Amino acid sequence: MCPARSILYCSNSFRASPFLTDIQTSAMNTRLRLIGILCLTIAVASCQLSRQPTPTPLLGWRLPVSGLFVDEYAFPEGWLVEFPEDTVTDPTVNYVYRSWGCGHISGTVDQQIWRAYTTSEAKDKYTELRDSQFQPSRSLHPSTTFIEFEPPSEISFRSQIADEFYLACGWWDWAYCQVVARYRNYVVLMRLAREAECEGHVTHGLTYPEIETVVRAMDARFEQFFAGLSTPGS
Repeated sequence: MCPARSILYCSNSFRASPFLTDIQTSAMNTRLRLIGILCLTIAVASCQLSRQPTPTPLLGWRLPVSGLFVDEYAFPEGWLVEFPEDTVTDPTVNYVYRSWGCGHISGTVDQQIWRAYTTSEAKDKYTELRDSQFQPSRSLHPSTTFIEFEPPSEISFRSQIADEFYLACGWWDWAYCQVVARYRNYVVLMRLAREAECEGHVTHGLTYPEIETVVRAMDARFEQFFAGLSTPGS
């Protein structure tokens, strides 16, 4: 520590030292170069981002997804919407759900629809559902009735307009058929309770012909929807 009376002298000596001045100057120049490189990198990146075109929304983006639910006329007499009672009409909602039932039948039909912003995202969603909805992800309890889900010979329909489509029936505590399909950037999962009996277990729902009628109506609804679209963002 410099004595009080010699503080000025020590301070002047420190600034005058050519060795220390070179170190400070070199460090400052290095920092300035790094800051300059960083600023240049940010400027170039910002310029590139500003030049990238904003993706154009796919067809139907401004329409309510709920308009794609299967029509009630496809169900046997007595089947009605159970949940939700109100239809979601907000066009910004990209996931909707609806279930149908019949008062004297315990089984239900559920339909879920996802709308993705890009076709790539829709492909990923389809793959996720295709891989997870037809096989248990872990060992089942011994008392669980499970029969592998396979495409049924009783239903011949296969969509000609869906980009990806898979329908299979089996048992998982109860008997049902399930279809997962992708129509461009829309993905559908529909589960339909099936009238069946297996080793003393009885479940109630739709017959194979009735299930095929509903699935055909679901597919026809998407065909009608896309046929009515003409301009991007409509």
